[in-house]
Amino acid sequence: MRRLLAAALTVILLASGCAPGGSDGESPAPQGSTTGGATPSGELPAADSVLADVAAALTAKDVSKLKMAASNAAAQQELETIFAGMDGIYPTFEPGELAYEGEGAVGTLKVTFALGEDGWTYSTPAAFTLRADEWVLEWSPTLVHPELTNSTRLRFTQEEARRGPINDNTGLALVEERALFEVGLDKARITEAEWPGAATQLATLLGIDAEAYKAKVLAGGPRAFVIAKTLPQVEIPAAVADVPGRHVREIRAVLGPSSSFAAPILGTVGEPTAEMIEASDGKLTTNDRVGRSGLQLRYDDKLRGVPMIRIDLVQRNAAEGESPAPSPMEPRTLFLQDESVSEGIDLSMDRDLQAKAEEVLKAQPGLASLVVVNLADGGLLAAAQSPSGGTYPHATFGKFAPGSTFKVVSSLAMMRHGLTPSSTVHCPATLAIDTYTFGNYTGYSQTGAITLTDAFKYSCNTAFVAGADTVTSEQLHAAAGSLGVGTDYDAGFTSNFGTVQPGNRIDRAASMIGQGQVTMSPLGMAAVAASVGAGRTVVPWLVKGHEASPTAAPLTAAEAQNLQAMMKATVDSGTAQSLKGVMIGAKTGTAQWGPTGNQQTHAWMIAYNDKVAVSAFVEVGDSGGTTAAPLISALFG
Repeated sequence: MRRLLAAALTVILLASGCAPGGSDGESPAPQGSTTGGATPSGELPAADSVLADVAAALTAKDVSKLKMAASNAAAQQELETIFAGMDGIYPTFEPGELAYEGEGAVGTLKVTFALGEDGWTYSTPAAFTLRADEWVLEWSPTLVHPELTNSTRLRFTQEEARRGPINDNTGLALVEERALFEVGLDKARITEAEWPGAATQLATLLGIDAEAYKAKVLAGGPRAFVIAKTLPQVEIPAAVADVPGRHVREIRAVLGPSSSFAAPILGTVGEPTAEMIEASDGKLTTNDRVGRSGLQLRYDDKLRGVPMIRIDLVQRNAAEGESPAPSPMEPRTLFLQDESVSEGIDLSMDRDLQAKAEEVLKAQPGLASLVVVNLADGGLLAAAQSPSGGTYPHATFGKFAPGSTFKVVSSLAMMRHGLTPSSTVHCPATLAIDTYTFGNYTGYSQTGAITLTDAFKYSCNTAFVAGADTVTSEQLHAAAGSLGVGTDYDAGFTSNFGTVQPGNRIDRAASMIGQGQVTMSPLGMAAVAASVGAGRTVVPWLVKGHEASPTAAPLTAAEAQNLQAMMKATVDSGTAQSLKGVMIGAKTGTAQWGPTGNQQTHAWMIAYNDKVAVSAFVEVGDSGGTTAAPLISALFG
């Protein structure tokens, strides 16, 4: 629940006591008009433009050029003092109504702070005196807030709501906000002679480099707090209490099982960027912590909650040479937004499987990934990548040529055009399509008239390239859709389900073997394997309540059975025999990429067993069977 506390604001516009809305029965004048008393006669100049100048100057934080009775320099200094404790939070001022009385005028200013969920708006008085036919501002702190005096100022305080957790598929927090403690030396609390010994003693207790920490302490300022280590309270040695000058300060941090755990997916939390602040309409400041990437960014509004924001009226510090006030005033709250309880999100991710996948990939050179999907409900159980991938979500958002793993899609399209797994297809050593000649991989020997299953399990390129003469681009795209890919779904997380947009005849032929204009993410190819293994179209999901529904024609039971038979044959006697006993069905793949004359090879393996489907991808590898398959064996073996 949020609540706003604002002091009652009473602005007496007329010394005579006339109502600011005009005489009885009259409607209030519009903003910026003259009201009450008499409008300026021919002997009095209008003050509207002067009031507008005051509003503009206050909004610009510069009153040094306004015509006023007080010293401009003193007024400017006071304005800066009033806002010194506001952490850069500053309002806008707009001119309101005006009233005239005798040789004076009183206007109102509309003050608006764009902060919190609903902002804060109130009115303040602006008094003017006529001197030498010019209106002169009577400077007062009440221009900023009616309760301000020359001995008070404003103070801004913000406390974040506890950030909501991101939970695994058992409901336990993968990432949550926890208390940590910065342990270090407060140099101001001990003598300079004690600094080296205390630094060495503390470093030894905390198990850090004593010489390095001592040098850090000696290099800091004489009143610096020099942090030695940040750790949970239970890990702080009791003997730390005996170190002279030691100081322990609590902080809050958003932590996962490790700093790298599923980082490309879960994302990070930090200070908002300038662009985020500008787009927030005042809801964000540099005092906030927000999601910067991944799920933390996508679901930031839900996870972050609403912070406590308070503006207090507090006593000013005594100026140099002045004595402090004999009885300091208690701070008085003028505005309060209560902290709200943030919410968590629940994932399909399996903590142990994700951790094991990351461990398998930890020593993998170059970019590689493992993606695992639950056959029962399509939930994404793991999406891991090797350290060289950094924090970019290659596993779920990468765009790579899928090579022969895409023959699962091509086979479905060819079967929809009349073929069956036992149909005879032709596998020549080479096949010319217009001006381009396609061939099989080096060492391939199963040529001639063979079944579609044999072409699939041995991965004959030319048999599938020939299919481009009967399978249209639209039919290939439709087959991909039935296997969960080729359509841009919003699945609730950073995901790419690939593109299947072949163009001319050569490109369509290349697309049949996962080259050309076909691109896929490891997530997308895991969806293909999951659709076959589950016997239905699967679009993987990660965040509960944000599942995407397939829009393509569904995969039929008969189609699934045929594809399952072909993928099983690939494990039993084809190019994926290394996965026997680990997976039921699989498909290998290689894809050439890079500039002509300096091409490299992607290595793929997609597979499924009775519980999960998996995609293994190595950006620079040898073949799916020799480079990608061992990753699956290590994960499930």
